[in-house]
Amino acid sequence: MKEPDDRSRRCFLKASSMLGLAAAFGPATIGEAFADSKSNTAQKENTMTQTRATQAADKTTIRPFQVNVPEAELTELRRRINATRWPDRETVTDESQGVPLATMRELARYWATEYDWRKCEAKLNALPQFITEIDGLDIHFIHVV
Repeated sequence: MKEPDDRSRRCFLKASSMLGLAAAFGPATIGEAFADSKSNTAQKENTMTQTRATQAADKTTIRPFQVNVPEAELTELRRRINATRWPDRETVTDESQGVPLATMRELARYWATEYDWRKCEAKLNALPQFITEIDGLDIHFIHVV
């Protein structure tokens, strides 16, 4: 499989950000230019279309992002981890049936009691993070050169 050209990704991101600028300035100018030639109904439809286009463009602009996990979410995660219904012990001594139950239980215990979620959050927030929408999905990325 051919690796994507790094330049094409940069061009895509640059074009995406320019699209956001065009959408921010374009609808008002377009609306004013054609306002005299349209009926009130057509103007309302045009305004609704422009609003949708502006909202869509706003979503596709690249925006700064910070991780901020509410404490209530972490409390709920810990509760769910502690409430896990574990399966019966595996019937073999090797890893042919997957990760051993004891390993999974130890990992879950670590996440619930020892893992420093705030330290991880701080490490992520020390990096330049961004979010944009591509094909209807929010895409989170970290840009480090």
